[in-house]
Amino acid sequence: MSRYGTLKLGQENNLEIESARLSARAAIRQGFRLVRRAPSAVWVLFVANMLLAVVAGLPIYHGMLQFTSHSLMSRNLLTGYSVDWLADFAFNNPGSLEHYAQFIVVMGLLALPVNAILAGGVLARFQRLQERFRLRTFFRDCGRHTWRMLWLMVMALICYWAVFRFVNAGLGGLVDQTTLYWMNDRSVFAAHLGVDLLVILLLVFVNMVIEFAQIRIVYDGSGFLEAFLAALGFSIGRLPRAIVVYAIPSLCGLALLGIYRLVTPWHIIHAALGDSAGPSYEAAFVLGILFVGQQLVMFGRYYFRVATWASEWSYFASTRGPASPTETSGKRAAA
Repeated sequence: MSRYGTLKLGQENNLEIESARLSARAAIRQGFRLVRRAPSAVWVLFVANMLLAVVAGLPIYHGMLQFTSHSLMSRNLLTGYSVDWLADFAFNNPGSLEHYAQFIVVMGLLALPVNAILAGGVLARFQRLQERFRLRTFFRDCGRHTWRMLWLMVMALICYWAVFRFVNAGLGGLVDQTTLYWMNDRSVFAAHLGVDLLVILLLVFVNMVIEFAQIRIVYDGSGFLEAFLAALGFSIGRLPRAIVVYAIPSLCGLALLGIYRLVTPWHIIHAALGDSAGPSYEAAFVLGILFVGQQLVMFGRYYFRVATWASEWSYFASTRGPASPTETSGKRAAA
C-alpha cells in the first residue's frame, strides 16, 4: 500500500471514530466493524485458550480412559457421568480427583497471565488495521506491554479480593446476622439477593475499569497505575455510556450460550450416544458434530470478547481523538 493510501485510510478511521464521539451505540457499531477487520485477534485468543483447555483436560482423559479402557462403561459415559462409576473410580484411584482438581486450578491461574499478555497484542492490532497481520508483530506488541499488563492483572486481583472480602463476606455476614430472626422468608431472600447483585455489579465494574486501563496502556503508553486511576475516573465520569459499551457485546456472548443450550437437540444426541445396538461410527459422528458445535460457540464467545474490547477502544478514542504516532512512541519509550 502506498504512503498516500495508508494516510487516507488512517484519516478515514479517525473520521469514523470522531463520528462516534460520546455515542455508545456508535461506539458499539464501530467496535464490531473493527473486529470484522481484525479476525486474527479472535483466532489467537481462541487457539491459545483451547490449547490451555486441552492441556488441563489431558490428565483427566488419560485417567478415565485407563480405568474404563474400551469397556461398555466407556460407551455409557458418553451420555453423562455415573455417580456409581465415579465413586468406584475414586475408590480405586485414591487422591486422583484431588490431583486433577489441583492441576485444573494451576492451569486456570496460568490462563490469567496468558490472557493478560495477549490483551496487549489484541488491542495493539486495532492500531495496525492497515497493516497485514503477522504473528511476529502481534507477539512483539504483546511483549512491549507485558509487564504493565501483568501488574494491571495483579491490581485487578486485589480489587476482586476486596469485593469478595468486604462486600460478599463482610456485608453478607452483616445481612446474615441482621436477618437471623426474621420470620418473613421473602424479606430474607430479598436482602441476600441485594448483596449478591451488588457483588456482581462491583465485579462487572472492576472488570470494565481494568479493560479501559488496558486500552489506555496500549493507546498512549501509560504506566499501569496511571492507567488504572485514569480508567477509574473515566468509567465513573461516563458511567452510563461506559456500561452500555461494555455490557452489550459481553451480553451477546452470554446470549450465545443460551441459544446453544436451547437449539441443541439433546434428546436426539443422548439417544444416539446411548444406543448400544447402533453402529460404532454413529456415536463417533455425533460426538464429532457436538465437538465442532461447541468449538464454534467458544469461538463466538471470543469474537464477542474482542468486540467488547473494540467497542471500548472506539469509545475511549472518541473522547480523546486519534493518538499521535510520534507522541505514542515517545511515551512508550519513556515507559
